[in-house]
Amino acid sequence: MEIIARFAETAIPSISLRSLAAFVPILEERRAEIEKIQRKTFVYDDKRRTRNELDVYYPLNSTLTKSGKTPILVFVYGGGFNTGSRQLPEPFSMGYRALGSFFAHRGFITIIPDYRLVPEVKFPASSEDIRDAVNWIFASIDIIGIPLIPAPDADAIFVMGHSAGDMHTKVLTLYPPLSTTVHPRLKGVIWCSGSWYFDERFRIEVPAQQYFGSQAEQKEREPRALWNNLSDEQIKNIPDILLVRAEREPDWLLTSWEDSLPDIEKRRGEAPQAIICKGHNHISPNWALCSGEGEEWGEEVVIWMKARLT
Repeated sequence: MEIIARFAETAIPSISLRSLAAFVPILEERRAEIEKIQRKTFVYDDKRRTRNELDVYYPLNSTLTKSGKTPILVFVYGGGFNTGSRQLPEPFSMGYRALGSFFAHRGFITIIPDYRLVPEVKFPASSEDIRDAVNWIFASIDIIGIPLIPAPDADAIFVMGHSAGDMHTKVLTLYPPLSTTVHPRLKGVIWCSGSWYFDERFRIEVPAQQYFGSQAEQKEREPRALWNNLSDEQIKNIPDILLVRAEREPDWLLTSWEDSLPDIEKRRGEAPQAIICKGHNHISPNWALCSGEGEEWGEEVVIWMKARLT
């Protein structure tokens, strides 16, 4: 985290690779501990030939749900809509491996799916892929499970998305053509460092335009618009929401995140719980997990999830 603290900039393009590189040697030193967690790969959509797999990380000791089973966390990575993978190439291969291991070490079966990217797909295809992965998990509990731990609990699924993955998770949660087809209803959603609406800076980014469409289409499809279009009954049925962001996000993202708080409170009747990742920039929180530095936010997420299992 000392290296991260030296980065004065907050703009995502200027900090991305430098932030990843800062954690590469730290995670490499901890490889043996990280790889104690078993990982298995499955195909969740056999109708497609690419970007249709997910990785499952298994805890050594499960956190138990009320039914004596193992809860599940699905993590949706970011990448600006046009990049990202559940298994990144070297020298960055330990990144999501470490994230999966971190939450598995704390008792959760952790699942990281791939999904289709721009320019192959447009809205809402990436969220449809996440929906398909979640529904595959529900239908494949017997396939996912391993003898060494209690069975996965299909009634205790959390979904956490970061950055672009956060926006795909919000669409999954707030867009009725998708949210009504997620089976079962999610136990909770964790929205990390994604935009609540499209400001002028965001609209000019080519990948965002390619995915969400014209400015008019963006205004209809942004999470805030989807939220406002829901009925009171639909708002009531949304699972518990946890908001997470880095302390040093870009200014435009900070503004968007802060504006989401009163929007949610107004419709839900109470402010959402929020976690600030102290000392972190937009990129570093996920990469800090299993590094021994800057992991506090992950521990807070675990506490929040466990509170919903009782």
